Amino acid sequence: MTRGDCISNRNIRIVSTYVSHKLGSYHGLFDGLSYRSDEYSTPEDFFLNEDEWTTQENFEKIFRRARKLVNEPNFYFNCGASSGRLGSWGRLHYFVKVFASPTDGYKRIPFFNRNFNDTKEIEVIQPPAYDRRSRKVRTLLKVESNADIDPHKDYIRDPYLRGILSSIPTIWGIDPAEVRQILNPYNPEVLFNEEPEFVPYNLEVKITGDQITLRDPIDGKRRVVGETIILKPEIIAGREVFLGKYRRLAEPPLSGSFEGKEAFLITKDIRIDEHVLLEMGEIFLAPYFMLDISYDQLSFRRRFSQVFRIGNDGKGRSQDLTETINQLRKSMEAKSRAYQILEKTNAELSKAKASLDEYSQGLERKVEERTAELRLAQDELLQLNSELESKVKKQIIELERYNELRRYLSPKLTEKILSAGDAFGDEPTRKMMTVVFTDIRGFSRVTDSIEPEELFHVLDGYLSAMIDIIHHHDGTLNKVIGDGLLIFFGDPIAVEDHAERAVRMAIDMQRMVRDLGSEWTQYGYDLGIGIGINTGYMTVGNIGPDTHKDYTVIGNQVNVAARLESMAGAGQTLISQRTYSKVKHFVDVRPVGDIDVKGIHQPVKTYDVIW
Repeated sequence: MTRGDCISNRNIRIVSTYVSHKLGSYHGLFDGLSYRSDEYSTPEDFFLNEDEWTTQENFEKIFRRARKLVNEPNFYFNCGASSGRLGSWGRLHYFVKVFASPTDGYKRIPFFNRNFNDTKEIEVIQPPAYDRRSRKVRTLLKVESNADIDPHKDYIRDPYLRGILSSIPTIWGIDPAEVRQILNPYNPEVLFNEEPEFVPYNLEVKITGDQITLRDPIDGKRRVVGETIILKPEIIAGREVFLGKYRRLAEPPLSGSFEGKEAFLITKDIRIDEHVLLEMGEIFLAPYFMLDISYDQLSFRRRFSQVFRIGNDGKGRSQDLTETINQLRKSMEAKSRAYQILEKTNAELSKAKASLDEYSQGLERKVEERTAELRLAQDELLQLNSELESKVKKQIIELERYNELRRYLSPKLTEKILSAGDAFGDEPTRKMMTVVFTDIRGFSRVTDSIEPEELFHVLDGYLSAMIDIIHHHDGTLNKVIGDGLLIFFGDPIAVEDHAERAVRMAIDMQRMVRDLGSEWTQYGYDLGIGIGINTGYMTVGNIGPDTHKDYTVIGNQVNVAARLESMAGAGQTLISQRTYSKVKHFVDVRPVGDIDVKGIHQPVKTYDVIW
């Protein structure tokens, strides 16, 4: 599920920069908007901080207000298209400039998208390649809104995104890219009747049978402007995707062919002055956006000048880039250095203490011969020994805190972190992860019916088996609460396939529980566990005062997993839509429906994993 603050303030920097470029200032752009006034003295300080995120509602207000101030046709597209020319991406601009060509930029669009919003996913369907027919480089991008985001509410960021994508080649001094939107998922009735950009035209769009009709804004007559079509999938890199190929309903389907998906084709242009409301050939109600991007190939001369430019001005940009990266690594390096110093100091103190103990014993044997000298030396040694013991105990406590990671991780991951000297939860971090909750169903009935010694025996066997499975899949065991477990994937060792690991672990757990069932049956109880899994952005790290830090994970997405676990029956593994989208290539599920979770605005689509 998308988090509440799902829009990066980098977008607001782009908007405010463009408004200032056109008008000389962005005065009034943030008036009356809510922001974290306890941390920032002015709205500008908050909304122009590229490391902060804001709500979709706040961004929409700012964006629509900016359009009204500038008052130009195609404002949203032009604003996005200005980002490359004006360099308004914030620190990400330094990363862009070290790419060799526009092709590098388009390949990394998914990465930049994750740094700009948490409302949609972008996938490179066809990597950039030279097209001989058009004599341009061409790439295909699939853009899909997250399951809990209504694309109609996000409409104005559609041309804005196309503008950003078109601007990428301008960084290398070549013409903007041509961005064609082959498909879009909008429902015409919803978009044209409710979107504020179209409401003034009173189009009264209706879908009747297999046709789209509207009231022509020029003469007021109702006209047919679209018809139902069947989208036909095409094969790209071994997978089926929709790229705009279709057949009309009047055309018979090919024998044995896959029927595809119904959509609507626009058959007539509708314009008012310079404003294009509908364009012939547009396809609506597609399953996702599909963008066809083409741009000029970077010439040898420009490639050479790019290398020369990086060589000439690389010093300043390299310094900025290094500073950015160093900020991200600062915490890890500091923790690593502190641990190395701590380890060395402890070894020296332990050696000194052993030497002093040996020396003290020698002095005691000679007490009769050198009583007066021994008393003086003994007083000094006792004082020194007391100080050394205090220091040693303090250093040992610090080492024990660091080694607490052995409570959470498998031996393999523990050794990897220790050998690399990596930091462990030094500062709370927000990142994309997968969290898992498990619980034995009806466990309280077992505790009432068997002796404590037997209960500890069977519970110890169950937990040992579960922990072995967690370690096998490199999960982080965060908490054991009675018969319940909290596990997460993606920290402290970052992995791309955290959702897949979590689901595979859950399947192995269900199978192991089935195998352990015979042992529990002798106590008159059928063993069964419920599991809840969710994927999303959450905060992970050491939380609490220095005297009682706790490495854990918190956030609304954690609450979603806990809610799914509470709903799961014995033998059930319930996963969210976000998790399912990452694992649907290998797992079968049964749809369960939508659930409500406190603190989450939209219902969560839920699936039961078939194992």
